[in-house]
Amino acid sequence: MKRAKDYRSGTKKLFAVAVIVVLLFGVFIIWWQAQSPKETAEKNAVNFARKHAALKTETDFYLFNREKTYFTVAGTNSKKQKIYVIIAKKGGATKILQQKKGITEEDAVSLAKKEKPKKILKTALGLWSNEPVWEVTYLNKSDNLCYILYAYKDGNTVKSIQNI
Repeated sequence: MKRAKDYRSGTKKLFAVAVIVVLLFGVFIIWWQAQSPKETAEKNAVNFARKHAALKTETDFYLFNREKTYFTVAGTNSKKQKIYVIIAKKGGATKILQQKKGITEEDAVSLAKKEKPKKILKTALGLWSNEPVWEVTYLNKSDNLCYILYAYKDGNTVKSIQNI
C-alpha cells in the first residue's frame, strides 16, 4: 500500500515538473517571437546603412514611432566620422546626421530629467515634421506615461505630451 502511495506521489511531482518546464518553454517562445521583428528591423537597417551611408561600425539602434516609423543606426562611417543614419520604414528615405552637430542621447535625457521623471523608459532619434528630434519617454511621479521631443540641433522642446 505504501508503494502505491509513493508511486502516485512521485508521478504527481514528475507531472508538476513537466508542466512547469512546458510553461517556461512556452513563455520563452512567446518572448522570442515578440523580439524577432525588432531584431529583423535592426539587422535590415544596419545593412541598409552600410550600403547607403558607408557605415562601417554600428554602436546603437533606435526605433522611433510618431507620425511615421523610423529606424536610426548610430555608428562610424568609412571616414571615421560619427554619424546617425535615420531610415524611414516606408520608402527607405534616408537622412544622415553628423553626431557632433546636435545634442546627444545623454543631453536629451538630462533635459528630460528636469521634468523630474520617476523612470525614463526609452530614448529614440527620429524625424518629426522632417526635422531630427530626440524622443524621451518616461513615467512621471504619478506613474503616467509622458514623452518629450527635443530638437536635435539645439535641444529646444518641440513637443511635449504629459499624463497619457
